[in-house]
Amino acid sequence: MRSLGIIGGGQLGMFICQAAKSLGIKTSIFSENQEFSAKKFCDQYFIGKFNDNEVLENFINSADYFTIETENIPHDILDKIASVKQIFPDPQIVKICQNRLKEKRFLNSLENIRTAVYFEINSFKDLEKKISLINNNGILKTSELGYDGKGQYKIVNGKIDDLKDLNLKNFILEKILDFEKEISVIVCRKNKKVEAYPVVENIHKNSILRETIYPANLSKEVSNKALKMAIQIADELDLHGILAVEMFLMKDKSIIVNELAPRPHNSGHWTLDYCEVSQFQNLINTIFLNSPKSPSPHASCKMINVIGDEFLSKEKLKKKFKFYDYFKKEIKSSRKMGHYTFKI
Repeated sequence: MRSLGIIGGGQLGMFICQAAKSLGIKTSIFSENQEFSAKKFCDQYFIGKFNDNEVLENFINSADYFTIETENIPHDILDKIASVKQIFPDPQIVKICQNRLKEKRFLNSLENIRTAVYFEINSFKDLEKKISLINNNGILKTSELGYDGKGQYKIVNGKIDDLKDLNLKNFILEKILDFEKEISVIVCRKNKKVEAYPVVENIHKNSILRETIYPANLSKEVSNKALKMAIQIADELDLHGILAVEMFLMKDKSIIVNELAPRPHNSGHWTLDYCEVSQFQNLINTIFLNSPKSPSPHASCKMINVIGDEFLSKEKLKKKFKFYDYFKKEIKSSRKMGHYTFKI
């Protein structure tokens, strides 16, 4: 039986396991946590720190191919796996996407691709100097790690005194953008064959994705431009796998790229119910087949994340919507506990 190793066992890993199983593929998970969403869906699992060589060796021996459900994986772990087995995507892509400075430099090196104005910050003096160049308003972020708003500090009217005690090494300062809406595109690619999911609109609350709407309410021209940009980025990376491209639609209808995720993405969960081929199935296709398949969406819809205490209403949600439980043991205020979808 063909087999797939997945680094990380959260809800993305859970959905990858389910997609793999539907296609007759055995799965193994490498998790740093004792309890994880994918635990009851994988065929086997390995628990330990990513730098635990014995656990890593056993994990490597457990599967034919490998993929990730998080980009926050040490470089040497990815390189070690890639030295003996094929991993999707290539570790060099993950290394770009897991560091905001590298990612910004890469994106701005591409023709017709723009990001927000940004500066590298390595000291409080850097911050004092650079914040004045963007009208004293910006977002200070750690270059690595941090998601759903973690590791981010909003600066308004140049008020930075509260940040003096931070060890400002390897940070990035970005200009705050006055955008119209947030959108994203998911691209699957292998052997120069590309399939892109339609553009969706994303609504965030407290820096956490709240809902995704398909289709995004855009002109055909803007939609085609977003798709073209996402495919261009995937081509430039020579992607073999899946890539989510988050973007800002500006008020003048220009598009600015925010960030990349070289894995399945929260904004693609609607594809589980309203596409012939979900983002997770197409990740499997890019690994085990010669090319991805057409997504073939078949209904307008919304995906809503269930965050924190909202999970306590899951029985009501189950009765009204297509509900997905992430099987997390502890409810936390900003934790994604599940999601649900419905036609619109």
